[in-house]
Amino acid sequence: MREDEYTIIEDVVAPGEPGDTHHVVDYQTQELVSRLWTAYLARMREACPPTTVVQAMRAASYRLDNEAFAGDALQRGIRMKGRTRRSCTLAVGLWHAATGEMVHQGEIVTVFIDPGTGAVPIPDDWWAAVEELEGTTFEVAGSGT
Repeated sequence: MREDEYTIIEDVVAPGEPGDTHHVVDYQTQELVSRLWTAYLARMREACPPTTVVQAMRAASYRLDNEAFAGDALQRGIRMKGRTRRSCTLAVGLWHAATGEMVHQGEIVTVFIDPGTGAVPIPDDWWAAVEELEGTTFEVAGSGT
């Protein structure tokens, strides 16, 4: 479900034991999508030669749309939304697997850092791996941060 909205989709189970009466709270839904963000970045790094440049979360924003409860079958998705010279924004979502009803949706802004020099432009090989995965090209927006 939602294959037309996200590049990578995974099945997950809401944290907690089935039958628990508590709903999944915001930091739990954010953790579920943040772990997918981490996997997306790792996949891009695997496609590139070794480098000292690392990625870091600069900002995360999200909206909670519906309830989910412990043990619920969910799906999570991620896709690249856009880029500047030194950052990129990924769209993330978490929804009920059976109905597609959105639980959590948001954006994660990622920056690139060389420990010796600070913020750096997105490496060309890293970006080429993104465009190959996403199946599209992205123009560099604005003057870049």
